Amino acid sequence: MEGLILFAVSMLTLGAVYGMLCLALNLESGLGPLWDLGIVSFFGIGAYTYVLLTAPPAADHQSYIFGFGLPMWIGVVASMVAGGVAAWLIGLPTLKLKREYFLIVTLAFAEVIRQVYANEEWLTNGVAGIYGLQQPLRSTVPAMQYSYVLLALALLGLAFAWAVTRSIGASPFGRACKALRENEALAITAGIDPRGVSMRVYMVAGALAGLAGVFGVWYTTLIIPGQFEADLTFFVWAALIIGGIGNQRGALIGAFVFILLHDALRFIQVSGEWAVTLTSLRTALVGLALILILRFRPEGLFGERPVTFAQRTPQEAERA
Repeated sequence: MEGLILFAVSMLTLGAVYGMLCLALNLESGLGPLWDLGIVSFFGIGAYTYVLLTAPPAADHQSYIFGFGLPMWIGVVASMVAGGVAAWLIGLPTLKLKREYFLIVTLAFAEVIRQVYANEEWLTNGVAGIYGLQQPLRSTVPAMQYSYVLLALALLGLAFAWAVTRSIGASPFGRACKALRENEALAITAGIDPRGVSMRVYMVAGALAGLAGVFGVWYTTLIIPGQFEADLTFFVWAALIIGGIGNQRGALIGAFVFILLHDALRFIQVSGEWAVTLTSLRTALVGLALILILRFRPEGLFGERPVTFAQRTPQEAERA
């Protein structure tokens, strides 16, 4: 029974990490006009920034030249800054492109940056990665209880991402994002700057994805290039589609539903032969869920609801 509880805690922690990524993706692709196939790039940039700033200097068998051993909170802040700055640098030449071309560019950038992780050993230790990374508050609680502490930290990070994205969605800036998503030409006539709005929402999403990278490092205690393959982007998209694009609650619930479908079978103890079958079955379950969702609830479990004037707060009504 205790093993089942610890497994559930682990899945909830991983679900919280995916929830941060889903909220970031929903901000730019559900609320905003940007369809991004490179969310994993900011996840990886945040993770590597945190590791290089907080990890100890390289050992004799390691190749990376950095490892500043700075406090963890500096690494957390820097990971968000790095994610936002990376989004700004990518957005400068690409936000002029049409949606389908922007999709291709973001996917290409995610793969390019993953190759940097794998080949630049002086920076990342290459495919060998960096192991044995420290977790926050690890020494303050017994080892068997630490999974609960990590879950609490992950939920705090998820609550922060929720608060940021919800605040943006309820603001005039959020309504500008929706206007661009629905009809860019009409939004321009209303005085909305499409590139400026898109850049800001893209940078916030990049910063939140960078923060999620920190929690990913805390969860695994290691970092290798294989953690940042394109599959992760498609997993986040699958979770968002299951929950409902454009709905904040849907993005959150979709992340946990996806983790339940994709990783719950790991708890089953089977032989090596059956393990391969179950691995394929995990992907099949996600695919079946997507088919059923798209067939019977194409808007997701929680479809986007239009905001009426009655739903505005007095402050929002006054600003309008």
